[in-house]
Amino acid sequence: MTEDSLNSYYQNNFGSRRQLQGQIVNAKNNSWITQRLLEIGSIKTLLDIGTGYGFYMRELQDSFGIEATGVELSKQEASYGKEVMSLDIRNSSLAEAGLVEKNYDLVTCFEVIEHIPSPRSFISEMVEYIKPGGHLLIMTDNFESDIVKSLGAGFPKWIPHTHISHFSPKTLESLVDGAGLSVIRRASYTPWEIIFRNYYYMLRGIKRRPEEAYQLSHVLETEMDSSYKLFHLRKAINKIWTQITSRNNLDGALMYILAKRI
Repeated sequence: MTEDSLNSYYQNNFGSRRQLQGQIVNAKNNSWITQRLLEIGSIKTLLDIGTGYGFYMRELQDSFGIEATGVELSKQEASYGKEVMSLDIRNSSLAEAGLVEKNYDLVTCFEVIEHIPSPRSFISEMVEYIKPGGHLLIMTDNFESDIVKSLGAGFPKWIPHTHISHFSPKTLESLVDGAGLSVIRRASYTPWEIIFRNYYYMLRGIKRRPEEAYQLSHVLETEMDSSYKLFHLRKAINKIWTQITSRNNLDGALMYILAKRI
């Protein structure tokens, strides 16, 4: 089979190579943050919402024996998790997944809420699946961080056709606090790739305008057939970078909030 036919088979069956590679890298970061913020031995059941290909689920399931369930809207990504990794992933919305409410010690949601037009309702819906005394761990981009403000439209997570809700620490915490939850821990870090980009732009005097930084037609033409840049380097060092640079506040470009169901 030629490389072109392999790529076609991959895309038709499992979606974007870039997405898969990115999720492999991010799963290790998210798993480490989870262990940092929680007593992982107390977690027996996990629900990961927007689980993608399921790499985060597999990390916790294989390492700690956690009974993990995922919900994913993408047919290709859910199929990969089910067919290749034998994971329990429901290819549906959360409401249509047929899950038992108040059944999970931990509900997680990484880089999903920015895609949601009604984040307040979304958080309230997730809370229904958490056991009393259980936890919600949510992560998204911090659009109030210094580096994101510096990059402006050059921030790589500025993706207006899919990222439709942007958050600051204050807005995210207010949504969580208003949903029957109590924020108990925080963490954040800034990926080295974003720091490198910011220095490069400053040295070159680059200031991206929206029309220069983002063109929908180009994104739609290329997002399914590109690879994750520097994949092998990122796979080797990103978890170490996260461990070294993460902090107990929400100042970084990526912010995590751990909340307990009251």
